[in-house]
Amino acid sequence: MTKRKKTKKAKNSKGWFSFLKRNGKKKSTAKPAPRKRKKKDAPRIGPSLRITLTIAGFALLAASLTAGFMVMERFVKTLPQAESRTGPLKLIDPPFWLGQAWVDHLIQTLGDSRFSLDESTADAVSEKVKQIAWLSDVRVRVTPAHVEIAASYRRPLVSAAMGGRRYYVDDKMIIFNALPVTKIAVPEVIGFTQRSAPSPGTVWLAEDVRAAMELARALASMDQLMAAAEDPITKPLLDEIAGIDVSNFSGRQSTAQPHLVLNVKDSETKVHWGAAWGQAARLMEADEKEKVATLYQFYVENGHTLKGIAKFIDLTQPRSLVPRL
Repeated sequence: MTKRKKTKKAKNSKGWFSFLKRNGKKKSTAKPAPRKRKKKDAPRIGPSLRITLTIAGFALLAASLTAGFMVMERFVKTLPQAESRTGPLKLIDPPFWLGQAWVDHLIQTLGDSRFSLDESTADAVSEKVKQIAWLSDVRVRVTPAHVEIAASYRRPLVSAAMGGRRYYVDDKMIIFNALPVTKIAVPEVIGFTQRSAPSPGTVWLAEDVRAAMELARALASMDQLMAAAEDPITKPLLDEIAGIDVSNFSGRQSTAQPHLVLNVKDSETKVHWGAAWGQAARLMEADEKEKVATLYQFYVENGHTLKGIAKFIDLTQPRSLVPRL
């Protein structure tokens, strides 16, 4: 009996249900893996769109800042405003003779009477005060209540008129513009040779004016001593002196006439002082102490006045007092 030979099915032979298969393959039941998007598939932003978006962003930021500042400004305006602290000037230990005219001149130079109470004010005031010739060694300090000025005040000892203006001179021969003064006597120097005034705040190099200043300084010191004595004088002797004549300083007009002469305010009495301070011995005159003692003795004995008693009072002769009627 012969065996039936098995035949192999062709690979591409179709079965009865092959029509149910797509492309001849069995449909897979596994879910497909998600497909990754490639970079070249990402949406692109053009240059013009990028610029437009950037400008829009900056505009939005600017609008936001503006709105914020407006809100902040309204908030600040609702807060109570703190006033800046200001204060007046305060002069530390001014001299008794300093009048209101001097204070007004100081305020005018500074430009105001009230100042901010901060650190910068001290420097600003110090710079402006340097322009005032009658002040020296100025120190400015700002306190919680004042702007304090401590300084040395140049006391006027004599005055001089030049070029239609009047000037003062202190004990260091510093010249400065004259201001009204009523509490001290400031005799006028007449007969000096210089015709033009030096700059205020500088030393006046005039020997004849120096001689007058030194004599006025000696009399002012003696007035202070006599005012503090047990039997004080009722008023300063210097109050009765109108001026000091230096026309014959160093005998430049006549060696026989007194070099310095005090003019009394009655316009008649002359006090012959003689040589400049420190030069009496050279001219064989009474020394300066004797002259001062003799003059004040005469002043006290005649009721604290020099007026209307003698035409002249000679102080040049040693130990002598010669009033001539």
